[in-house]
Amino acid sequence: MKLGEIEVNGKTVSVFEPPHAEPDFPWVDVEELAGAYLPRPEARRIVKMTHKFGGDTRAYATARNGDRIATIICHAMAQGLCATIDVKKGWKDPEEPGPVHREYCLALGRFAASNWRMSLDEIFHAFNNPGGVFLRGFRDDQ
Repeated sequence: MKLGEIEVNGKTVSVFEPPHAEPDFPWVDVEELAGAYLPRPEARRIVKMTHKFGGDTRAYATARNGDRIATIICHAMAQGLCATIDVKKGWKDPEEPGPVHREYCLALGRFAASNWRMSLDEIFHAFNNPGGVFLRGFRDDQ
């Protein structure tokens, strides 16, 4: 279910509740997020790459977003996408998040603080369980 929208780089990015029942941070429309920083054809290419990530284990979900079915990804994957965009745009400091990563994280953090209330225990669980069942197969600790 769509929770609302954030603004990054002057563009609207839709925010969704996680597609599973475990504590998790909100998920985002990957095409809108990529499209906030990249040309539309490249953003669509990233959506197609998202569909291939993980092979037989699906790391994304879909949700209705207006008149289209959107591919949504968890916050951790969105952070990775933003870091990749930073590197593509020339960010070289491995110790510091780049400007795309920072802008996205601040926008989603503000949104979550106002619209996605979680207890401290749920926040710790979400931090240690990014993507819930969708990414569990990619972690070494499971």
